[in-house]
This record gives sequence, C-alpha cells and structure tokens, in this order.
Amino acid sequence: MDELEKKEELELEQETPETEPIPEEIEIEEEAQAEEQPAEEEEALAASEKAAEPIPAEEKKAEKEGSNIVGIIVGLAVFIAVLAYCWMLPGGGSVQDTGVLYAKDNDLYFYDLKNDPYLLQEGISEGGSYHYFYTAWGASVAEEGHWAYFADDIDETGAFDLYRKDTKNASAETEQIDSNVYDYMTSKNGEVVAYLKEKDEAMELCTFDGTEVRSIADGIHLENEVYALSGDGKYLAFIDGYGMLNATVVEEGNALPLTDAAETYVMAEKSGILYFVARAAEGYNLYSYAFDGKEPVLVVENIYTMEMMPNGKDVLYCKTPDEPVLYRDIIVDDMAESDAALTEADGEAYEKKLQRDAIREAADNGEGFAPLLQECYVLTGGKSVLVADNVISAVGMEHDRPYVIGYKAKEFTPLRLSVLDGGLDMVEYIYYMSLSYGGVETFLADTAGNLEVLEGYKVQPDTMKIFADGKKAAYLTSDPNTGGNILMEMEIGKAAEAEAVAMDVENFAFVGGNLFYYYDYANGEGTLSMAGSETTILGACGVQFTDDAVYYVADADSTTGNGQLRYWAGKEETVIDENVFAFQYKGNGKLVYISSYDVNEGLGDLYYFDGKNARVLDTDVTAIFIY
Repeated sequence: MDELEKKEELELEQETPETEPIPEEIEIEEEAQAEEQPAEEEEALAASEKAAEPIPAEEKKAEKEGSNIVGIIVGLAVFIAVLAYCWMLPGGGSVQDTGVLYAKDNDLYFYDLKNDPYLLQEGISEGGSYHYFYTAWGASVAEEGHWAYFADDIDETGAFDLYRKDTKNASAETEQIDSNVYDYMTSKNGEVVAYLKEKDEAMELCTFDGTEVRSIADGIHLENEVYALSGDGKYLAFIDGYGMLNATVVEEGNALPLTDAAETYVMAEKSGILYFVARAAEGYNLYSYAFDGKEPVLVVENIYTMEMMPNGKDVLYCKTPDEPVLYRDIIVDDMAESDAALTEADGEAYEKKLQRDAIREAADNGEGFAPLLQECYVLTGGKSVLVADNVISAVGMEHDRPYVIGYKAKEFTPLRLSVLDGGLDMVEYIYYMSLSYGGVETFLADTAGNLEVLEGYKVQPDTMKIFADGKKAAYLTSDPNTGGNILMEMEIGKAAEAEAVAMDVENFAFVGGNLFYYYDYANGEGTLSMAGSETTILGACGVQFTDDAVYYVADADSTTGNGQLRYWAGKEETVIDENVFAFQYKGNGKLVYISSYDVNEGLGDLYYFDGKNARVLDTDVTAIFIY
C-alpha cells in the first residue's frame, strides 16, 4: 500500500475545523461531511488527506482585514426569515465603535456618533450593486482613525471611483484617490490604503498614503488573497501575475520578489511579519520575512498546514513527526513460543511464521514507516511550542491567548502478532485501519502544556468559545437521538466535568461573565435564556451577543418584520424602541437601527441609540453600510 492509499483510508466523519491547508498530496479536507456509520463504528476516527493539484490563486478564499469588494459580493452572514425579516448575528467578538455610513436616494451620508449626519457624496452608484435590503458594501470607517473610505459612481462591472474623507472635519473636502478601482483595503488607522484598479485587461496594485499614489505592480489578477496590507500600513505583500510572492515597504514603493513557489501567506497584524509556505524539494516549508531587505528566514521544514492565530501575532502549524512509526512500538509478540516449535513440515503454518519472523526482525532493527498523524505547534515569541500530537486537524481559537482546538486520534492499542495475516505491508494497513476505527477525540490545548479532551457526543469544535479570563468555556455537541445541538459549559482544566446546559441551542456567548444562549430557533424566531436562570424570552430574532448584554428584536410582526428592540443583561429587559426592523451594534452599549422599514419600498427611518436615549438620524434610508 502506497502513502496515498494509506491516507485515503482515513476520512473524518465529523466536520473538520477550518484551517489553511497546504495543497497537493498533504492537504486536509477542510469540511468533510458527516456520514452515517454502523452503531459499532459511530465513534470511529474519520481522518484523511486529499490528494490534489496545487490550489490556483483564484480559488483561495479568505477575508482581508479592511477589505471591501464591490461587484464581487461574497455574501453577508445574515438569515432572512420567512416569518420575520430579522437578522441573526453571531455572538462574541469585538465591535468597532466608529461612525455610521448609510445610503439614501443613491447618496452616501455619514454620522460621527455625536454631531448631525451630513452628505458625504452624491450618486454613489451608476447601475452597480452596493446594497442588499438594508445592508450595503463599499464604504468603511477606519477602525482606529478618522478616515472614511467609499466607492462612488459604481458601474455595472463593479468598477468605481475611490474617495476618502476626514471624518473629524465635516467641512473638509473629499479626496478622490483613483478611478476604475475594483477592490481596496485600509490600514487600521486609515492613513494608508492599498487597492486594485483596472489596467490593460488586468489589475494594477497601488497604494496611497495621503500624499501620493504609488504604482506597485500591474498584471495582477482580481481575486481574494492576492494582496495584504499590514495593520499599521507600513508593509504590503502581494502575488503578481506570474505567481511570485512579493514584499513591499509602502513608503519606498519597491517590490522585493521572495518566491514563486508560495502556496499561502499571512501577515501578522501586530508585528507586520510576513509568514508564507513555499514548495520545497520534499514537502512544504514555512518561512518568515520581516521586511528588512534580508533573505526570508526558514522557520520549519516539512509542514502540513499553517494559519495565523486570531490574536494576530501567533502562528499555528502542523507537521509530520520527524521520527517514523516503529514496528516495535505497535506490535505485541504473543506467538514467540508457539512459533519456535514450528518446522518446515508444518507447511502453511510455517510460511506464516516466516512472515512473522520478518516483522520481528524489522522491529528488532528499529525499522518503521512514515507517520500519518501530525504534531501541532504554535509559533509564539519566536519559538515553536508543541501543543498536541497525534493530531488530525487543528485551528486557532478566537481569543487573545493562543488556544488551539481540533481533532486527535485516541490512544493506539498495539497489535498482536496472532491477529496479523501477512507481512510488513499488512502491519501498516492494519495500523491505519485501526486509527480509522479506533475513535477520534476533540481536544483543547494551549502553549503552557495543557491539553484537555472535550466531553460529549460529536463535539463541534468550531462552536467553542472561551471567556475572556480563560477560566470558562462552552461548546456544542450533538444529541445522539435527535441530532439537535446540546450546549455544554466547562471550567478550563476540568473538561471531564463539563455540564449540559440546554438542548436545541442555535447560538450562545459569554455576556458579563454569564453564559447566554439562544434556542428553539424556527421560522426566524427563537428563545433567549441564561445558564442558571429561570427567565426565558420568547419570540426573539436578530439576536446579537455583546460583552455586556444581548440585543434583539422581539415579537416581530409577521407581515412587516418590524418588532420591539430590546436588550437584556440577565435581569429585567430594557425596551429601546418599537417598530424596529434591524440594527447594527456600534460598541459600548450604542447601536444604530432601522425603524418602520418597508420591505417593498426598501426604505426605513434611521435611529441612533447612545446607551440611554434614541434619536432619529434620517428618514427614507435605503441601507446601512457593513464594515
């Protein structure tokens, strides 16, 4: 059996956590679908690698921080219900406390959360799409600065004029940066923007730092992940039209070619270091580049997957162990005595004994074969820390600390020689099959050497959420009878004592230190509750969990979709307003919302809630911009 056949024997029955796989023969299937298994095999390991050609750049999918693609709409994570046109937003995560951009009469308006809204630009579309229902794309406010960027005169192909405006000065002139733009991304403070514009049937990559436009390269393909700007706007990485990965110091405008063998790359938001994986003579190697003009640094050879941790500074990677799987570690010789008595006169029994002798000799000589399971490391502070072995797949957790979650094989039970019917090839085959049917565990690990196996049937690792202090966690498992979601809560360090909180849970989050959850979701509405509380709130939709409260629309009208906007922090509910259709949380207890929305006309009234009082900003509003 060759390596490809061995790897194809393993298939993950659970949904594998998303990761950034390295292509070709070592790629993991990111979203292997669950398959029905016989009862005795329900806990079987389902792990595998998919042999494939290298992933073309245009097929790679990843969101870029600060990116806005107009005309190429990837989609918005909202669920429009049949009963009520409410959106259900994911819980957790930080929210930008920045200004509000909204559209009205095909014009763009801005509200800085303090002063009156004002017209930012007229005629933002000339037939191109910038909104869907009450949400829109193509404009954003810098996460940490005071610059608003927006698309103007969007045409039918998605091309637009790119502008920016100093939001601290309402009377300041808007600046046109360039025209025929298709995509852009800004630094966190908004001082620098990188963008793609049309040139000679391809794209030109440019930057603008407030003083001048610099042409970095042309012949670029319009696709996701083709360029990345560091959070501080100092550095730029991009793939040119020939597949070469380049690095650029923005203020210098030079492009330094790094490699034409790059398969994937990520930019550390906080350090600005570029990490990339490149094909090597054997396998794939991980490199780092510090934009210092020196050669890239080889971090580790022969890796399997790589991704930037959500904390923006650490890198997670998996690699094949350097040491082989040794025959002596996986074989128990339970036939030494009986085999010693066999002679050639015993015929077939003697021939099988010779096969076992070959296995014994290989074991005694320290021989083995290539491992399939991986070792998982976190590159942190310039050092690689092993966090788990026997790993099938793993991803980084959404947390400031470097937590890793994933699947690993259960402890392997050595094979007895008496059950083997063949030579060394059969040993390898049965070893891999034993992994397949030996079971899989979902683990949570950190860089301090802690590893926990999570309790529950079919744990859903992509649902894991860890409280900010790192002391509590919650996740979803599956009900073996109904298939519904069960919410589990645990203390970090005591996974074996995880407790079931609720059934049929749709979403959940830690709010103010308590576990809130949303369950029994159907036809656009569900029920809210909190662990340890007897309070249940029926008919909630558009639910969004924040650090301090959960916001939602309740009792929405089945015809209009408008309902009562409320928030709840575990005690009494607080009503913000009536007749609300949808809202956008702005941080620190503030939000903007659309009231009296007419789904046929596509118009509503826009309000702003400052945590205490609500005020109307405008009427007949088309959409709020999502960024």
